[in-house]
Amino acid sequence: MNKQLIRQAYREVPFFMRKIEDIEIDWELPEGEFEKIPLLSKEEILGDSLCLLSPRYLSKFYRKELMQANTSGSTGKCLEICWSFEDCRRSLYSLWYYRKKYYGIYTWDKRCQFYTISRLAPEEEGKRYRNNSLEFSKNDLSEERLLEIYREMEGYQPVWLLLQPSIAELLCFIKKKYSLPDLESVRYIEMTGELFTDELRRELQEQFQCQVANQYGMNEVNSIAYECPEGNFHCMEDNVFVEILDDDGQPLSEGECGDIYVTTCHNQVMPFIRYKTGDKGSVECNTCSCGNKGRILHLREGRDNDWILTRDGRKINAYVFMRAIEAVNALTDHCIIQCQVIQNDYEAFEIRLVLDEPLEEVPRLFVENIGQMELRNADYQFFVCDGLMPEETGKRRFFLNKILNECINRGGDEQETG
Repeated sequence: MNKQLIRQAYREVPFFMRKIEDIEIDWELPEGEFEKIPLLSKEEILGDSLCLLSPRYLSKFYRKELMQANTSGSTGKCLEICWSFEDCRRSLYSLWYYRKKYYGIYTWDKRCQFYTISRLAPEEEGKRYRNNSLEFSKNDLSEERLLEIYREMEGYQPVWLLLQPSIAELLCFIKKKYSLPDLESVRYIEMTGELFTDELRRELQEQFQCQVANQYGMNEVNSIAYECPEGNFHCMEDNVFVEILDDDGQPLSEGECGDIYVTTCHNQVMPFIRYKTGDKGSVECNTCSCGNKGRILHLREGRDNDWILTRDGRKINAYVFMRAIEAVNALTDHCIIQCQVIQNDYEAFEIRLVLDEPLEEVPRLFVENIGQMELRNADYQFFVCDGLMPEETGKRRFFLNKILNECINRGGDEQETG
């Protein structure tokens, strides 16, 4: 861990200083002392994640000289994250090192990936070029649009793809259904952001004939764990310090499953220290021969994603709603603190919101920024809540589909997802 970063945060950031007012800590952090530092949860900073901003970076923040990103993710908890460009590059060094070592992927290799939002307009541009990357919007991923995307990938000839599993599933589906040619330039596919199943891994390897690996991370700290060719998920200990704690915040022994907490080694602008990820897992000592010395992480519950289902049986990626939430936040100075979308019927959706302040225009802005035109005419019921509780897994998914299982298993017993 980066002891200097931790000391600096607790000596300079008022939010952290208040957390330890009645706690005596030896800031040399000898063995056992680090565990005295209070835990940090998303709930503490919802609606005001900038409270973690180090005072020494305030001038850069106001001059817009920092990297800024919004994180909603599948848990629907909206945070504004800041990094310095230098710290962000350092945090990604280990990931790029192992991409090159394991899979022969370099920073200059052409890639394709998907983004949620890039500008405030319902008619999101379909793609964008950034350096050596061709990026496609997750907005309006119809079969027709997916066919266009696949053809554009063919022409671009990427070396690798960076995908969420739900997007990868769509690409496999469209390639298989229309007998599309192989993307011969693609040598590697990296999964990130959601639950990655063995079934999808096998499908990707069959459809794309390339190496596939999983990467676990979050915008707050960047990469947390990375999969080696031996199939082990190694903690990226040059970038984060990983802890597994029980419900009372006490450390668990090797192999015991609990809540995953991370401490950044690099983000000095917004230092996330002993931060609860919302995922559960266990760690074990490294017994792998791949060369990575990081402990092995076993995720018990990743970030799963359901689908919006239409009456004619088509599936639409739920990111169309995430984009609408992000657009509303950008237009209202981040008024949405938490959100959850529930599909109760084909044209009936329930939107649960936790707001920083009541704003009458939120429902209108939400519907106006849904990129899938057919969904704008659905029935939306908005509910403002005091707080949205996690599920048994410890996370609360951004989107729940209460009719999906019933329609996939036609003729079977009625089930509810979530």
